Order: sequence, then C-alpha cells, then structure tokens
Amino acid sequence: MGTEEKTIEQRAIGQRGFLIRGLQDTVYFRVYTSGTDHAFVDYEITNYDCEVVIIDPDAALVRNEAGNFLDYTRESMQVSK
Repeated sequence: MGTEEKTIEQRAIGQRGFLIRGLQDTVYFRVYTSGTDHAFVDYEITNYDCEVVIIDPDAALVRNEAGNFLDYTRESMQVSK
C-alpha cells in the first residue's frame, strides 16, 4: 500500500489574490489567508485562458516602442518631496 495524495479543490470564481512574478519569470497567483499571520498560498498558473479583472488603482496598460506591458502608473512611481 502506498500513500494516497489528498487533493483539495475549490472554485476560484470570486477569489481575490495577486499575480506574483517569481524566479525565472514564473508567474503565480498568490492568495493570502485571512487573519494577521500573513500566511499565503502560491498557485502555479496552469489555466491557459482564465479571465481576470484588474482592480489595482496603480496598474496601467502601457504600449510603446519597447512593447506592451502591464505596469505601474507614472503617478504611482513618482517620489514626493
């Protein structure tokens, strides 16, 4: 007898989290657990066409000669004196 792998699955619809760039430009979906322990789970993204809604007010879609990017707004990157 071998050990059985336990799989936990829950629907992701409505789940809030963060896209995190890891080592070697791997992108993860990070979900923080409730409470104040700052614990989180990073999910490897294997879904090829998952719809997302960006709610970050400091995010911008930038198009220029270097390419197309999801980046920070210029305003959010300015240092106030």
